[in-house]
Amino acid sequence: MFLFTAVSQNLYLAFELICFFSFAVIIFREIYQKNTARVLEIVSCAAFGMILEIGNTYLSHAYYYSQDFLISFFNVPLAIGFAWAVIIYCAMLLSDQYNIPWGLRPFMDAFTAVILDLAMDPVAIRLGFWHWSIPLDQEWYGVPFENLVGWIFVVLSFSFIIRYLRTLNFKRAVSKLLFVISPLLSYGGLILGLTIFSFIAVLPYGINNWATFLSFNYHPDLSILYNSQVQLWKLIVLLIIFVELVNLVAWSLFRYRQNYTRRFDLLSFSILSGFYIFFFVALFVSGIASQMPVLVFLSLSIFLVHLLIHLLPYILNPSVIYVFKKVSRSILAEEEVLEKIINNSVK
Repeated sequence: MFLFTAVSQNLYLAFELICFFSFAVIIFREIYQKNTARVLEIVSCAAFGMILEIGNTYLSHAYYYSQDFLISFFNVPLAIGFAWAVIIYCAMLLSDQYNIPWGLRPFMDAFTAVILDLAMDPVAIRLGFWHWSIPLDQEWYGVPFENLVGWIFVVLSFSFIIRYLRTLNFKRAVSKLLFVISPLLSYGGLILGLTIFSFIAVLPYGINNWATFLSFNYHPDLSILYNSQVQLWKLIVLLIIFVELVNLVAWSLFRYRQNYTRRFDLLSFSILSGFYIFFFVALFVSGIASQMPVLVFLSLSIFLVHLLIHLLPYILNPSVIYVFKKVSRSILAEEEVLEKIINNSVK
């Protein structure tokens, strides 16, 4: 018992250090490249991460974080906010390398992020990083299905808003105001998406139990989301959303395959891979692997998908691999021309 506690404490610290270090590195790179706008986006994303976590823990009471993290605000570890910023930023860098139209990139960003959560969350809750209100043997290995949907809407809403703001004139006051409130706008998109998802999932149960829903309640019983019938419909809706997300991403990559930039961002790849590797190692260090071998298989399978979507454009002949090196102006100019052609063809 003492050994497990000691190992767990070290994993808490290691996770926080990974989040803080990764955040510092991506900030440093954008400062090094004198890209102030990107620095502000990363900071905005970290603020968004803290807002959504604080809001969700206080509004839903469906989960809570361990108090063993070093730095927390309103019972939410600061490392979690930084992790959101790092994951979303690196996902956006990945879709940028594919050079598909900007309106399609948020969907790929959401896919990149949610497959990470598929591997990460079941391990994290068994390490005690955070705790959900359902048993460990329900839904996605103890993770509510709405959390997976939430990951899709979190990344989709923030990425879309930020990419849209990039198309505006940042010198205008309206553009600056939209950027300042972008974390709140993104959180609104998340709440809207989860509300629609929950309504659709609960609707069949509500029809079968219409008498229960005749009286309006300002404080609805959220435990209904874990009714067996509702859980089935949550899974069905989640599968539909996930399949359509995969379908859209696959279509985008196939449709614009001739426009891959063949630039490999080693930093974003390494950071996202680091999260996979950390939780995979934690499976064995904590002894979870011997108790649930299925999580080992799950982690390896999803990691292979992660490798595929990162390496696909560069398997044949990568022309540029970089970490802190600026991309030459000629390459950037070529990509801008290609993107204009793509956007015009879409219109």
